[in-house]
Amino acid sequence: MRVIVVAACLLALLAPAAGASGLPASASADPVDRAVAYLLGRQLPDGGFAEPEASSSDTLTAWVTCAISSAGIDVRSVRSGGASPLDFLSGRAPSWSKLTDIEKGCLAVCCAGADPRSFGGRDLVAEIKARAAADGHIGDLVNEHCWGLIALAAAGEPAPGGSVEWLSARQNIDGGFGYGADSGSDPDDTGGALQALIAAGADRGSNTVARALSYLMFCQQDDGGFAWQSAGSNVGSTAWAVQGICAAGGDPASQDWTISGNTPVDFIQGMQQPDGHFKYSSGTDTNPVWMTAEAVPAILGTPFPLDKEDDQAVTGTPGQQSTVSGNPGATDTQAGREATPGAEGDGGSDAPGSLFSGSADGDLSPPGVEGYSEAAGGAGRSEGGGTTLVVFLVFCGMYLVLLGLLFLVLYVRLGPPGPGGVQPSARYRHPKSPEALPL
Repeated sequence: MRVIVVAACLLALLAPAAGASGLPASASADPVDRAVAYLLGRQLPDGGFAEPEASSSDTLTAWVTCAISSAGIDVRSVRSGGASPLDFLSGRAPSWSKLTDIEKGCLAVCCAGADPRSFGGRDLVAEIKARAAADGHIGDLVNEHCWGLIALAAAGEPAPGGSVEWLSARQNIDGGFGYGADSGSDPDDTGGALQALIAAGADRGSNTVARALSYLMFCQQDDGGFAWQSAGSNVGSTAWAVQGICAAGGDPASQDWTISGNTPVDFIQGMQQPDGHFKYSSGTDTNPVWMTAEAVPAILGTPFPLDKEDDQAVTGTPGQQSTVSGNPGATDTQAGREATPGAEGDGGSDAPGSLFSGSADGDLSPPGVEGYSEAAGGAGRSEGGGTTLVVFLVFCGMYLVLLGLLFLVLYVRLGPPGPGGVQPSARYRHPKSPEALPL
């Protein structure tokens, strides 16, 4: 009893010191605050954002813009050397030539509260709408279509007629989506497709949404996360899955998404490092800015497009926002971490079909994951492959087994084939047949 009393007294004496750093203890420990502080420290004097030891990238800047906006920060006030992320993106906008460049730019601009119809001398909304076909699909790939719908919704534009039906028709047999019409399913693209469907007005109770959620549940790993192809769980794939679940009205921190005691949110938060950034996976720490930018909206439970009037964290706290303000000129607090080779910006044009893939800014693929490209579909991903092929082969095997059983039943009941084909045995001829024999 004395020990308990003494311990209580010591805790009471130490409690005031916990807040002596200037931030409340709860705020300083908040994963979003720590992540945002890390991201703000990666801003360069041109207003853009970069991985350690790299130059500013418009792909990465767009990602960070979306992330810090989801945390409730006014991006226009985030400056380094007098320049904001919007200043940087506006200067790069004239070079955006691919549809995915335009879509990612439109989304980031909308997240920041700027006008996508007059940005960098371009009307990004009109350019996306111009790529919509008569049947409602945007671009050539499922990936382009999804992010076109999200970008238009962010700009307050209605989805093209037939766009939801077109996307639903591209759902794979396993319930998931791939980056192309003939691509195998993966959690990244499925999460993106769920966000696009809901953004375009699809019913959360639809069969398409239910099947996509079932696919994600089937893919979830024992550590609570999601994996790209056969690799282990990673923050990027898990973040996209979480945003898709939230868009569909689910709670990724609930028991429904708990496996072996772990949720997707648990996995993401478990990857956060002392300086606030997130590792790609338990064994890989590459592209810390990129992974951190993807983690923030997921932890907040905020799908795209952002709805700042209805933000709700996965913990159920309405309107959770970061308490961290801009910190221009801050430097990376983990100087010993290697920069990703080739991560420097070169004009901001992603590879075909790769929204936010970052391929134009160098190879952002994590080691040992060949062809990986983040953000729900990317350049270099292998066609086919993955879950859809496995499911197809399983169905083929089941079909052959059923055929074999049917043949066996017919053989037993009708006997072996005769010279004129399969002849019924006398014992099992139809009772009304003149040749029927009594049993």
